[in-house]
Amino acid sequence: MKPGAFTRAVGTAQLAGMRGVPDIAFPNFRAGPIMFRLLFAVVLLSVGITPVTSAQPASVDLAPRALAEAWLDAYARQDFDRMRSLMTADTVFVDPTSFEIAAVTQPIDWRGPEAITAGIAAWGMDHAVYTVDRSYEASGNVVFSGHIDVVYGDGASSQTFRYPITTIIRVADGHVVEHRDYTDFAGALRIAAPD
Repeated sequence: MKPGAFTRAVGTAQLAGMRGVPDIAFPNFRAGPIMFRLLFAVVLLSVGITPVTSAQPASVDLAPRALAEAWLDAYARQDFDRMRSLMTADTVFVDPTSFEIAAVTQPIDWRGPEAITAGIAAWGMDHAVYTVDRSYEASGNVVFSGHIDVVYGDGASSQTFRYPITTIIRVADGHVVEHRDYTDFAGALRIAAPD
């Protein structure tokens, strides 16, 4: 397994352990008439809000986040078998900021496991280290904002570049359906290899 990592910076927009999602608490549902509690819960659920009582810890559905983090870890390690296992036949990998960058030989706009892994493999990337400064999840999208240190090649001839990046992973039915990057190619810096 190649080195690589998916990290979060310490002290970043993480409130009450919710990984960037504000702590939401609702009134104790044990008080009041049963019909009021039932109606209130139905209204909250109909707009996509899940009540949190004092008896349970504040949390969100971690399934999309866990899947998105597993995806980024596999991508950082260049573990193409793991990446394929997380995709559908129609998964999209796109970076609209790459479309008119001279240093990028082709636009990053691929569909399906084979096109995605072949496109990434063509970069000559050995591994990467994501550092996430801010992250949040909404409606099946997990947003990561920070930078990625990409190591191209290996050994003494390797080169490492740091790209400021925002990555949005869209998850549906237990799979990554879209990986969308917004990369600041103009802000890229050549750096020493990450630890």
